[in-house]
Amino acid sequence: MTVLDQIVERTRTRLREEPLTRVDMRAQRSLDWAEQHPDEPPPPAMVFVTEDEESGERELVLEELWGIGMAAEFAALPGARDGRPAVVADAWAPDHIDRFARENDVRLDDRAQELLHQLLVEHAEAEELVALSQATEGDLDLPAELGGELMPFQAAGVRYALRRRRAFIADEQGLGKTVQALAAMECEEAFPAIVICPASLKLNWEREAQKWLPQRSRVVVSGRKPVDLSGQDIVIVNYDVVGAHLRRLAALRSRSLILDESHYCKNPGAQRTKAVAELAEAMRPDALLLALTGTPLVNRPKELVPQLRILGRLGAFGSGAELERRFGANTERERLHWHLRRTCYVRRLKKDVLPQLPAKRRAVVPFDLSNEREYRHAERDLRAWISEKFSSAEDLRSRVDSALRAEALVRVNALRQLAGVGKLHAAHSWIHDFLTSGEKLVVFAAHRAVQRDLMEAFPDAAHILGDDTPAERDAQVQRFQSDPDVLLCICSLKVAAHGFTLTAASDVAFLELGWTPAEHDQAEDRAHRIGQSDSVTAWYLLAADTIDERMAALIDSKREVVGAVTDGRVPVDASMIDGLLASYVR
Repeated sequence: MTVLDQIVERTRTRLREEPLTRVDMRAQRSLDWAEQHPDEPPPPAMVFVTEDEESGERELVLEELWGIGMAAEFAALPGARDGRPAVVADAWAPDHIDRFARENDVRLDDRAQELLHQLLVEHAEAEELVALSQATEGDLDLPAELGGELMPFQAAGVRYALRRRRAFIADEQGLGKTVQALAAMECEEAFPAIVICPASLKLNWEREAQKWLPQRSRVVVSGRKPVDLSGQDIVIVNYDVVGAHLRRLAALRSRSLILDESHYCKNPGAQRTKAVAELAEAMRPDALLLALTGTPLVNRPKELVPQLRILGRLGAFGSGAELERRFGANTERERLHWHLRRTCYVRRLKKDVLPQLPAKRRAVVPFDLSNEREYRHAERDLRAWISEKFSSAEDLRSRVDSALRAEALVRVNALRQLAGVGKLHAAHSWIHDFLTSGEKLVVFAAHRAVQRDLMEAFPDAAHILGDDTPAERDAQVQRFQSDPDVLLCICSLKVAAHGFTLTAASDVAFLELGWTPAEHDQAEDRAHRIGQSDSVTAWYLLAADTIDERMAALIDSKREVVGAVTDGRVPVDASMIDGLLASYVR
């Protein structure tokens, strides 16, 4: 049977199975093939190169000859557009097209064959960087001066950052983006360094820098008054005042620039975005420029454009308009993610590094008080009362009784509430930034005034509070556990610290502290229960140099006592209130 006879026979068969118009088109293509290639049977389908009118991107388009159903299969490949048998010509996933063509004997015309070969080569080269951006361990010579040891995945993150120089460190919350940025600075000796962060995190950066880089000098810029920055290794400044200090910051010609919560620069028209972009332009060409965020992409791809422009990476995507055209659709998120990783983006999730993490971790986030003057006045009153009642710590231990302890408790609780209220502004910012990551969070507070404020600031949050009925509490738990859009649960430390399962979250935060380690351990265990496969991070949001830190220190010491009991050692315990009073005795 000749080639033409084969085509005619196949066409007759398809006529019995398919509508006439569809089969006629395929039959005509088969006949056209036979005329052009009389000694070669037609392939089941052909692939050609076209250009998408909307995005301007080239596409590889399949046309069926006698291969019924192949168009539908091709339209299901990664990168296919709108259910059409057209796959974007992109280095992201050309191996799927290549495999499909080989397995189904599909023929590519010369132009399509050349383009696919180029895409396969580009994909193979990019995959090394993509793998590095996902690495959970890696060899890295860390400086001896570093004030601690990095986890293997953190070392891998530093390695990627140093390789790419201008990049996002976008690990999930709690995996140590700050530490990785500090380690990258020290590995490169990239000083002077400028750290730009939200105002609520300046104190945290100062303390982390002191812990990890104790040999490096640092200064925190507050307000808009001129500050002498000369001779400082690390300059920490908040986004809101970068513009006021721009000339002095640019004059440093710093060797590294760190943008913490870099999605603060997602709006190109905002003054802070413009100021940060101008500062980035003034950096040395070989400078290390790192954007730290768990959420570089908050809502739409265009929010990436200003951040990529600041990093000097927008050129890899053409332009801002081109990035939006290519990746604006929700179906393009995976492709965009791959291109980010090959270019400037390292991200690991807790589940990726779970074997390296303890079951529970505790992290302290220090805040400044907004009511500093009022708090310090009340603290002076407490000190004066203690001085009036007790001449020394020994005197306190020998003379304190239940009546004095009750009076002290009233005074201490007033101080605790002032600290809680004074942290609220910073806490709102921290919680908001956390929630932009899309991860769930449980926040515990002790005083009703603080709980009410949180509910007003986050009205859509679930809640387990003292005024809730048992039925309401159960309904709120179900809301938080089952609704992916309910990211926050506001809890009374007294009410919600036991008896509830909140394992939808792997992060809990304490805006106020309780009196015993057990209260916090039980509250942490609302998330860390049977059925929780993640490592749980407990964030302690403490007001710096206040009763918060004194209580936290006593709670930690009492945890050690509990450990001593478990280990069979003899504990030495004291009541929490007595310990607090003793800490204030001069």
